[in-house]
Amino acid sequence: MDKTLIQKRTKEVLEKVDKPKEFTIGLQEFLKSYVDRDATKNYKRIIPDAGKFYGVPLPILSVISADIGKFIQKEPAKAKFLLETFWNEGSFEARQITGKCLEKFGPKNPNFCLGFISSVLSDLDNWAVCDNLAMCGVKPIVSQSPELVLPLSEKWIKDKLKWIRRFGVVSLLGYKRIQTTDKVFQLLDMVMEDDDKDIKKAVAWILREITKKNSEEVAKFLMKCAKANPNKDARWVIKDGMKKLSKNEQKKISGLLD
Repeated sequence: MDKTLIQKRTKEVLEKVDKPKEFTIGLQEFLKSYVDRDATKNYKRIIPDAGKFYGVPLPILSVISADIGKFIQKEPAKAKFLLETFWNEGSFEARQITGKCLEKFGPKNPNFCLGFISSVLSDLDNWAVCDNLAMCGVKPIVSQSPELVLPLSEKWIKDKLKWIRRFGVVSLLGYKRIQTTDKVFQLLDMVMEDDDKDIKKAVAWILREITKKNSEEVAKFLMKCAKANPNKDARWVIKDGMKKLSKNEQKKISGLLD
């Protein structure tokens, strides 16, 4: 991978940012030029729900995303056009870039980013784009402005569309680095008995991820869930979500499920 060349070509694409049609065509040609057979096979295998994609390796997307992110930080007035253009292009790669380039832009422009993200969630159709957008677009904002995110997380978690529900769950990943609140567990409790496998996996994953910083709170929450006669879906989440707790805590919780 020639990082310098990728950066040079990204800059050339960005030079057409004031010409929407040319910009989109340039972007598509740029992505097509980096199609890789192995990446294509991997996408088909691990993201079966993905619709349009080219097959560009993730390391290349990361280089492009970093430069796009730097550009919108320097030219915030052009952020809306760029984000909308990348997202509306519709490919897996363009939407991955959209999420990744928000990582450093979001904390400085939280209301703008959360507004943009909320406007595109109905387009989500696979776990990879969903999680990338949540991890890069929302997680950094949670660390400094959780009060902005929690009301949105609740709205997303209540949505009828499963990918938006999953997005709402993954939006809580920022609590991996900060102290949780009762509200976080109230939101997780809303989906503990969700029977969709992608939701169950997300809830268990978030519980494991936030355990390091909030082990006592996670243990207390899972103990409460285990005592509440959980259905089979909640039992699965409890067992998978407790794996980062101490062996002693896991034993206590397991004992309640036997």
